[in-house]
Amino acid sequence: MRIIRPKPDRELVNLTPLIDIVFNLLIFFMLTGSITAAEALNIDPASSTSRMRGNVEETVVLVDAKGRIALGERIIARQDLPDVIRETLTANPAALIQLKPDSEADAAGVIDIMEGIREGGAEYIVLLTLQRSASGGL
Repeated sequence: MRIIRPKPDRELVNLTPLIDIVFNLLIFFMLTGSITAAEALNIDPASSTSRMRGNVEETVVLVDAKGRIALGERIIARQDLPDVIRETLTANPAALIQLKPDSEADAAGVIDIMEGIREGGAEYIVLLTLQRSASGGL
């Protein structure tokens, strides 16, 4: 006599191929993605054909299109900028002050911020821009 086994209510689905694909995608994006530090303000820098050289400690001052100022993770007021720069340079006299304005930022406002950085004791200010290619595009 033949014994017939009852079929299970549901067939089991093998999830191993799906898990393999998910892990492969995870590894792909981990290897190809770039990890950058988050900036306090979301800006779109202007472009330039010159390049910065050297390897010194950098202090980046961000200026967005609305004229707001950020140093590192802190958003600061224009009137506080000289004091903050002075504190930064006191803590690290070799620090290079870099100004990274949004491409839509008002030029007069950026110049005013540069004057505030100078008031704080910075001798040199590096203006950060995106490097433009030789063909004129970014």
